Amino acid sequence: MGNQFVKVNIFHLIDVYVYFVFRAVEEAPLRVFFRHIDLNANDELDAYELQHYLHDIEPDDNVPDLKHVIRTMKRTMKQVANEHEQHFSISWQQFHDNFIELDSLTDNNTPQQIHLSLLADGTWSSMVVIWILKGIGSEHQPPSFVRYGTVSGSYIYTQAATNRTYDVGIGGWKGTIYEARMITLQPCQIYYYRVGNAKAWSEEFSFKTDCSNVSTRVFAVMGDMGTVIPAGHLVAKQITEDHRTTPFTSVVHVGDISYAGTGSSEEIAEVWDMWGRQVEPISSIVPYMTNVGNHEAYYNYTAYRNRFRMPGPESLGLDNFWFSFNTGPVHWISMSSQHDYSKDSVQYAWLVNDLIKATQNRAQQPFIIVVTHRPLLCSDESELEQHLPNSTLFKTVYSLFVKYQVQLIITGHMHVYERIFYDNTTIITNNTYTNVRSPVIVVQGTGGALDNDKWIQPQPWWSKSRMIAYGYGRVTVSVNETQRRLHYECLLEHDRSVFDQFSIVI
Repeated sequence: MGNQFVKVNIFHLIDVYVYFVFRAVEEAPLRVFFRHIDLNANDELDAYELQHYLHDIEPDDNVPDLKHVIRTMKRTMKQVANEHEQHFSISWQQFHDNFIELDSLTDNNTPQQIHLSLLADGTWSSMVVIWILKGIGSEHQPPSFVRYGTVSGSYIYTQAATNRTYDVGIGGWKGTIYEARMITLQPCQIYYYRVGNAKAWSEEFSFKTDCSNVSTRVFAVMGDMGTVIPAGHLVAKQITEDHRTTPFTSVVHVGDISYAGTGSSEEIAEVWDMWGRQVEPISSIVPYMTNVGNHEAYYNYTAYRNRFRMPGPESLGLDNFWFSFNTGPVHWISMSSQHDYSKDSVQYAWLVNDLIKATQNRAQQPFIIVVTHRPLLCSDESELEQHLPNSTLFKTVYSLFVKYQVQLIITGHMHVYERIFYDNTTIITNNTYTNVRSPVIVVQGTGGALDNDKWIQPQPWWSKSRMIAYGYGRVTVSVNETQRRLHYECLLEHDRSVFDQFSIVI
């Protein structure tokens, strides 16, 4: 049953292709997404169509087990799942009603998919904001701006936006991306802002700049999210809800963002819009920093390069691909495992120089965290040779991170959680790593993509904790006169429990 797929008439495939190329631009992204999966064009998705779609996304992986697809979809839709059930379907109306908040058709070309990002220096004196207007003609709008101030409803500062667009994906993408920068921001201050133009403005959002006198900062980290098939929307909601009780300084997304791709060569451009709506409740109020993964590679990373603004230029890196930035006591390094990182590469030279500068700046940022999409080590059996100690990535960069005393490496790519410590000479007590010279490695690819994974057995000595379920990592960094501590928690989505936790003390 695991290899059984729907038989599709070739004429229907031609019809689907023509539909995508010539569809009316007003059709909502959710509907476009549904039509792509609905191979039988009967306004209903069955288990085989979902299996087919999920395998298209990851064509190099094994075909997902049909029962696992059914159980996962039922659980993510909050339905009761039978262990042996082999039938599942969802109508267009059910699909629409479940996920309507991810559609991006708005009245009067209202700004949408708003997200913030930081520049490199850690002062929070400026904040980048990006938003999108959908539809043909969106590039011909009146001049657009961000208006902001320290009192709700009173915007005494205005900054003009630049704009750009692109046109790739099945049938192309119709929309305009706007970018502006809020400047001369003061520390420890709440700012209220709106974006838009004379035709339409967004609702009001707010964010708080970093406070230099606080001792604790909290970050959300994960990779491999996607949208509604199966669980990216749930993890995004989990992060947003947790922010209300334990506010995040920023979110760091370790690659494989929207899963707009359909296999090896094409994207459903509208899935990016669904994802942008999905994360807007959190990305509009805290900086949302991204690392590049393999699922961003379509059309030479066109969507990824245009939809985000990371501090590559400010940190002497490359655009959104490799860069660094500071937040309080943490120096974050975002490395691209998608680009050349060999020892004679431009990226490797940049990485060494950035680590040297970070080491010289330990008084201000005692913690160094590296994020990169592909894992240095992982005991997931898929692509195993690429994440063992003899792999190219591990052999190239691990010793570098040890030399410059990186404390934590966060990766994704495999849709699992795993805590790794590649040091069998150091005694660790109560999951606390005190003044160790080797970094802790975390795989946190649990952001919502299908967890079609299996572990190798027996568990390697360097694998300390592992599980397969959805959720994210919460990093709490506390620095005061008596301690410098990083505490990591792997938080599960389905019951909000803590699966694993550890501390790094320096």
